[in-house]
Amino acid sequence: MMALEGIRMIDFSDHASGPVCSMTLADQGADVIKIEPIGGENSRRWGHARFGENDQFSSIYLALNRNKKSIAVNLKSPKGVELALKLIASADVVLENMKVGVMERLGLGYEACARVNPRIVYCSLTAFGATGPLAKEPGFDLLMQAYAGPLSITGETGRPAVRIGISAIDFLTGAHGAFGIVAALRERDRSGKGQKLDTSLYESAIHLMTHIMADYTGTGVMSKRSGPYFLFLAPYGMFMARDREFYIGCSTDAMWTRLCNELGWNELMVDPRFKTAGDRARNQEQLYEVLVPIFKQRDAAEWIAIAARLSIPNSLINDLSEIVVQEQALARDAVIPIKGIENMRTSGIPIKLNRTPGQVRMAPPKVGEHTDETLASVGLDKAAIAALREERVVA
Repeated sequence: MMALEGIRMIDFSDHASGPVCSMTLADQGADVIKIEPIGGENSRRWGHARFGENDQFSSIYLALNRNKKSIAVNLKSPKGVELALKLIASADVVLENMKVGVMERLGLGYEACARVNPRIVYCSLTAFGATGPLAKEPGFDLLMQAYAGPLSITGETGRPAVRIGISAIDFLTGAHGAFGIVAALRERDRSGKGQKLDTSLYESAIHLMTHIMADYTGTGVMSKRSGPYFLFLAPYGMFMARDREFYIGCSTDAMWTRLCNELGWNELMVDPRFKTAGDRARNQEQLYEVLVPIFKQRDAAEWIAIAARLSIPNSLINDLSEIVVQEQALARDAVIPIKGIENMRTSGIPIKLNRTPGQVRMAPPKVGEHTDETLASVGLDKAAIAALREERVVA
């Protein structure tokens, strides 16, 4: 038995943050039922590539929607809303990531759901949060990178901002939602009562800025873009060797001393600008003026070997062709096949429980694939389901 087996979630979310949240719970055994529009959610059509029967899958949909069931419902129909509330009455969790006010207008806000199920845990993932002057404004990952500050410190000094290469804010918001849901379910075990929780892309982006914010407010010095380097330590970052990029991270004075001794950098070791970790962080531009040309004199493999021998953290800058075949990824099931799609790989389940481990049980669902099964679970017979389909309430 998996950790969340017996927990049913009705999932109205799409795009990235919501699907990450619901997949995190589904991987641990929750019964997640996606309520999709009749034509399927928008992310099925993202990107340029299409997969599966009738090209109904995008790569992002496939990556974020395993272990879920799909029922296609017309929520603009009163019967569709009635059907959704019937499902919610049977559930433990509702998840939605629509603009603030949309679920209320549909008749599916927290109050309406709590009336049919007082034990419901209702999670809203929004752009700016459920309250405040920007609550009803739309927002996406890249917008939050701009608005909440991450773009101000990402990229190189004196050059334009660079987008964080992954949708980190979407994914962190999904993780925050999943943790909040589990916390609310744990509290429900004690009180017997459900509750509403909300978190936002904005607050996740602010959360990512927390140490930068603390440094600025504590010192009054504005952090700047540091390119491939880390503002608080040096040498610590990505460097170009003779053949390719690599990472090395001297996080302690002892590591720096070992590196200097190994390479005969006696002048650097005694230079007062670089003597302590604080000195090196404060004067890293001058330090890199010296080190960057030196690192270009050898192949990356040589620098990796030196760093490994000295117990200094290190890595090549690996691309996906290298990552999907890494021995560590295979040993941890960190990279796994997507069921039903030849050759496609995705990330595995990152949370490993030793006694009740999560499982990949189902492929990402086709649009409305589980409609009949799901409606039967709340007491509708074949004739009733057929009538709803005939009326285009479900598909």
